[in-house]
Amino acid sequence: MRLGEEGGAEMTVSEVVDEVLCPEGAPRDGVTILGGEPFLQPEGLLALVTALKACDQHITLYSGYTLEEIHSLPNPHTVSILDLTDILIDGPFVKELSDNAGEWLGSTNQRSSTTLPK
Repeated sequence: MRLGEEGGAEMTVSEVVDEVLCPEGAPRDGVTILGGEPFLQPEGLLALVTALKACDQHITLYSGYTLEEIHSLPNPHTVSILDLTDILIDGPFVKELSDNAGEWLGSTNQRSSTTLPK
């Protein structure tokens, strides 16, 4: 792990997986990926979800993009990422729509998808 120039820490995918799957958090059956926008780092995101799936982890992925926007991204990795994702929560968080959004959604404009169209 290295400190980034703008704060935070730069980590390799294997370092992230080691931290996320450390024995102190066991047992676990899944990992949730959120914060910032995961699809802005598609190569790293694909490497991460691939490594987590190899460890039999369920993947929940939050994106501020809608599924339709994800499909329109000019990156060949998006279909593979969605193939490895068990649950996608899509759409931007809108504070004014946060009341009664549900257990996993931050705002009512967001959607939860378990069957992701290709």
